[in-house]
Amino acid sequence: MTRILILLLLFSNLVISKADSEIKYYKDKYGRTEVEKGPYMLEIKKINDSVTDHIFSKTKKGQKIWFKSYLGKQPYGLWTQYDKKGNIESTRDYNFTLKYGEFIPENAIRYYELGTTTLFDPNNEKIQQHIAEHFRYPEIAVENGTEGRVTVQFTIDENGKVDNLSITERADIALDTECFAIMNSLKQLEPYKIDGQNVMVYKTIPITFRLQ
Repeated sequence: MTRILILLLLFSNLVISKADSEIKYYKDKYGRTEVEKGPYMLEIKKINDSVTDHIFSKTKKGQKIWFKSYLGKQPYGLWTQYDKKGNIESTRDYNFTLKYGEFIPENAIRYYELGTTTLFDPNNEKIQQHIAEHFRYPEIAVENGTEGRVTVQFTIDENGKVDNLSITERADIALDTECFAIMNSLKQLEPYKIDGQNVMVYKTIPITFRLQ
C-alpha cells in the first residue's frame, strides 16, 4: 500500500511539472515562425504564479541561443544571449524595482534653471548615444503592436553620478521597463556647475517607441 502511494505521488509530481512547462517549435532562429516541429525550440517554464523562464535553443543539439525571464509581462532578472559555441555573448540586467512618479531631492536644481543650451551640453550627446547603443524594442510589444512615449527622470549629482531614476510618463509595462533598463545602465555623466561650483541637477528625457 505504501509503495502504491509513493508511485501515485511521483506520478502526481510529474504531471504538475509537465503542466508547468510548455514547449513551442520555430522555423527560424528569431522565433518568429511557429511550426508543429522545427529546428528551434522555446521552452517556457513556470517558476511560480508570477515568474516564467523562457529558454530558446536548437532542437537537436539543445544548444541555448538565449535565456529570458518575465515577471508577468515585465522583463525580469538577467537576460542572456549565447554565441554559436554556447558561450555567453551578452547580458541585459533587469534586476531592479521599477519606480514611478516624480522625485526631486531638495538640493537638486531643475535642468532649465542652469540656463544651459542643450545644443552645447556634452551630456545630451552622451545620453542620446547611450540610448541608441542600448535601445531595443521589447518582443512582446512588437507582437502586440504597442507604441508609445516614456518619460524618464533622473538626477546627476555633484560628482556626475546618475541616480534617483523613475518613470514620470508611462506608456506600457514592457516599454516602461525597457526605458528603465536603458537608463539604469547609464551610471556616469559630466557634473554641472553654477558659479564654478558643482551642483545636483534634475533632468527628464522622453524615449519614443514607434513600429514601422
